[in-house]
Amino acid sequence: MHRPIRAALALLLLLAFVMPACTLARGGTARKQSGPSFKAVTGKYTVRFQAHSGAITVTPAGKRAGLAIREIPGGKKLDLLYGVQHVRHTGHTYSLSGKVPWASFTLALNLPAATPGLLHLTLNLTLKKNPPNAKNFAADVQVQGAPASSLKEYAPAPPVAGTSVMMSDTALGSTALYLANFTTLGTYFDRTQTGAEQSIFTYPGAGTKGALVGSTGSGSFGYPIPASDLGSLPHGKTTRVLDSYLYLLPSIPGNEAEVAQTYLQLLGTVYDVLPKPSIPGADWQSLAAQEENDLLDPANLVTVDGQRYLRSYVSDTRSAPELITQAAVLAGVKAYEARFHTTLPLDAVLESSLPSFYDPQFHSIVNGLGHDPSATGESWYFVTNMISLLQLAQLGSPNARTLLLNSTDAVISLAHANNYEFPLTFRYSDWNGQGSGLQSDVAGGYAWLMLGLYDLTKDDRYLKEAEASVAHMAGKGFNLAYETHMSAYGAAAAERLYSMTKDTQYRGDALLALANLFHATRLWDCTYGLCRKGSGYHTYFGLNPLPWSDYIAMLEQYEAWLGLRDYLTYAGNEPGYVRDLVQGFVDASPRTLQYSLPTRLPSGAATSAAGEYPFVPHNNLTWDIPLEDLRTGRQTSGTIGQEIYGAGGPFMFAAYGP
Repeated sequence: MHRPIRAALALLLLLAFVMPACTLARGGTARKQSGPSFKAVTGKYTVRFQAHSGAITVTPAGKRAGLAIREIPGGKKLDLLYGVQHVRHTGHTYSLSGKVPWASFTLALNLPAATPGLLHLTLNLTLKKNPPNAKNFAADVQVQGAPASSLKEYAPAPPVAGTSVMMSDTALGSTALYLANFTTLGTYFDRTQTGAEQSIFTYPGAGTKGALVGSTGSGSFGYPIPASDLGSLPHGKTTRVLDSYLYLLPSIPGNEAEVAQTYLQLLGTVYDVLPKPSIPGADWQSLAAQEENDLLDPANLVTVDGQRYLRSYVSDTRSAPELITQAAVLAGVKAYEARFHTTLPLDAVLESSLPSFYDPQFHSIVNGLGHDPSATGESWYFVTNMISLLQLAQLGSPNARTLLLNSTDAVISLAHANNYEFPLTFRYSDWNGQGSGLQSDVAGGYAWLMLGLYDLTKDDRYLKEAEASVAHMAGKGFNLAYETHMSAYGAAAAERLYSMTKDTQYRGDALLALANLFHATRLWDCTYGLCRKGSGYHTYFGLNPLPWSDYIAMLEQYEAWLGLRDYLTYAGNEPGYVRDLVQGFVDASPRTLQYSLPTRLPSGAATSAAGEYPFVPHNNLTWDIPLEDLRTGRQTSGTIGQEIYGAGGPFMFAAYGP
């Protein structure tokens, strides 16, 4: 053989070995291809693109079925990927650029080597003219080669907080999480006058409210960018319209605990690679001191039978003080006093008010004053009040300890009368609330309370109550959460029981509670609308107080923060993706919640006219008393009012925060 021929063959063999798993030209393979293409592998999945298909496909090893990613979904004329003209490959990123009659674009696909199975997509769009109308409703990730019925959604995304949806598909043998990072889409939301407070997919119990991500029910899931919104973009200006992660695992969870763990693994892994916003810290010691001055303003106090009480809201016209306000704020005050070795005037006012909330005929605390034979209550209110009394007893309040111990038989009766399935409402006369609906996560809050009583008294009865109650968290799936801070306390209680007994069922219960909580937590930061006005404000890691609500509330957030701080003391052996999520919540909450104080918001972000309740006519935006509702984007905060009953938060952040 001639030497030049041998050299040419050697060169061809060398190229065959070193060529990457992608084809970046219009050809270069044994089969003729139409248009730019590439092929890559991430974990157990092969990722392919061919321009003539208009899709990036993701196929599990050994499977014929797969997923097709289409940007923008809704028909061939909308799908930009049919217009790809160039594919460039740098490191682990593939850049697809091109144009269609209505726009030019660049879509970047990153396949992080450190996280096999993870795809990160960003799409920048420059409009030339208005896009065509969508021919059909579809999300951007679509099942192909398998029936739509093989695709399962585990839970719809809650309003505003919900930016992710977990799916599994039996034909693919895989579970996937789709997460949209709205933090980077602020310019898009501003230019289109849209945002995460709008909805494409509704959430159960939330009316028309819902999320921008979800499952269509017809074989697709993700974020279907509305063509009508794209038409609002300015022509000739480049705008990022998509920043999404698709993370796949080659397995399907088999039971509830595995579902929860898989969700947290997917979510926590994506969270670890998400860019983290920079949020300034708050001087909570000074803010809490100022808040105390504001709380002691005569307008925020009401006198009943010679005893002074805090009202529940700023401008509250009722003369009906509530225990939830006195006890929760006092717990924060005493924690603040313990840390800073001081005594606040508010302490004496609230401490002296506690005994008036004990009803000797019910042998229990009640949330209001006086005896009403037909009185009813909500489970989460009752258990939250008992938790506040427990916190106070631990901090040395004699009144709180007496009330707590005198009411323990009552709260146990509530649990037993309803078989630990805590009702929406119950009668104090017999503790029965069956048929009124459930507040399922109160079982976890109750367990946390019982463990605290066990620590206080060393009575094994309370430990057994905790064990019995935690068992009733199971079986609820992503419907466990009602008052989300109860889910946080439930996670702490279950994880502590797991550390004490090594019974893995408790660990599963803790993971379920955490999955519910983080499903309703903002892993994104608002960067549009009022959030950008003036010096701006942040909503990162903000928690929906109820899954179907669409705002951040101080009370539920700081109580959840206390619960998750406790969880971390027992979770040292949990995987990093779980601990990172929890630590992220603990770190971010004191920073984000400063913006629930109206003095920390830019002018115009909060309203001085409340109005949701007829007995709360206005806010005082000069006071450092938290707004009940910190909102997002173009929504004005404070429409519910300023929650004095959540005013324990600044004291707690000052006492236990950084």
